Amino acid sequence: MLYSVPQLRLLILLALTLLVGLGVREWRAGFPEAAERLERFDRDESPALLADAPPPAVTPPVAAPPASRSSAPATGAATPQGLAPLPGPSTTAPPVEPLDVNRAEASDLARLPGVGAGLAQRIVEERERRGRFDSPEALRYVLGMGPKKLAAIRRFITVRE
Repeated sequence: MLYSVPQLRLLILLALTLLVGLGVREWRAGFPEAAERLERFDRDESPALLADAPPPAVTPPVAAPPASRSSAPATGAATPQGLAPLPGPSTTAPPVEPLDVNRAEASDLARLPGVGAGLAQRIVEERERRGRFDSPEALRYVLGMGPKKLAAIRRFITVRE
């Protein structure tokens, strides 16, 4: 016998690794948009989430001063002083007239219900990468834009020439 059993196993493992690598290379060449989208998957979310999050509190919160007798009556729930509110959806009102997604800036897109700064930036990047959107359904190519979110913003968006 030319090779021992452990050597044959190692050769088979190396051959399989080579075949998987060639398969991945061919897939990336055949579907470059999907490969790029997969590569951007974890990089897009992290900076946007970190940019929106408030800085961590280093000092403990300061207790609220005692209320004077002339102030309004207490509501029963104490509000801690010195704590920043949690980041959430935008409280600004959605646009009155439909927003053209082919011309809107990220700040305008972030005003749409359920669309934060990160998703708005990804919409702008997708538009720059692929060109103009042909229909509102083309927003589904943007990472984070699902059918429910698209249905929620459909009446606030338009696609013009």
